Amino acid sequence: MKQEIDLKKCFTIGYGDYPIDLFFYFLQKNGIDTIVDVRSSPYSKYNFYFNRDNLEKFLKKNMIDYQYMGDKIGGRYSNPNLLFPDGTVNYQKVQSTEQFQEGISQVLSIISTGKKIALMCAEKEPEKCHRFALVSRVLQSKGIRVVHIRPEIRLQTNEDLEKELINSVIDNKQVTISSEPVNSMDAMYEKLNRKIAHKSKDYNQLADDILSEEKPEPVIPVPIIETNEKNLPDLPFVSEPAYSDNLNIDILSRSDSVCGKQKKKQVQKSLF
Repeated sequence: MKQEIDLKKCFTIGYGDYPIDLFFYFLQKNGIDTIVDVRSSPYSKYNFYFNRDNLEKFLKKNMIDYQYMGDKIGGRYSNPNLLFPDGTVNYQKVQSTEQFQEGISQVLSIISTGKKIALMCAEKEPEKCHRFALVSRVLQSKGIRVVHIRPEIRLQTNEDLEKELINSVIDNKQVTISSEPVNSMDAMYEKLNRKIAHKSKDYNQLADDILSEEKPEPVIPVPIIETNEKNLPDLPFVSEPAYSDNLNIDILSRSDSVCGKQKKKQVQKSLF
């Protein structure tokens, strides 16, 4: 029975400002043999030991497997169809995507082989990270016992963290418009989602681009003027004097262009 439970367990951990040796100690203490990197961008500005290449080499040297899955179950998305109206990533919509489901299937497959894995992200506190609010919830729904490795090597099950957050952020006396009690679990996850999820900085520009694609500006057709002299209509004679004495106007039609300059001058003289 114990072996069956272990096969269905998944840890999570965030490295924050940990020295790489302390991070490794946390892994050793809990028997982790596989790290699943769920960062959308597997790099760190402040802790270069956790840049993907450096981390992978370090873990390999210490007999720990490294799997990158931030491209499937990461927390950053820019597709407007996966965002709340303010540009914040909507975890519920992400969970329904084929790409995310594929990533979850890969995690389950690794667990089924007997590997003792830990989902890794940057944030040390799981309740501030998508590995809890997005990924752990789905794994738990599929029968995986998720355990978070918190600072000071304190372990906390996903169920206990859920209860803790429900009690702290949800008013259990709330009711819906239909007078039905609020689903505390869903309400907690959505509230947390809106608080911690990545917000697309270029969301407004994306929205503008989509609107402009859906409602293009009307195009006013411009008539094409043929330059073939034979097709040009005769221009009317000018019946009023020009506004400038220095303005010369050709009052003859193009068809009369064969006339001599003398005829043209005579007509102009009679008008002005």
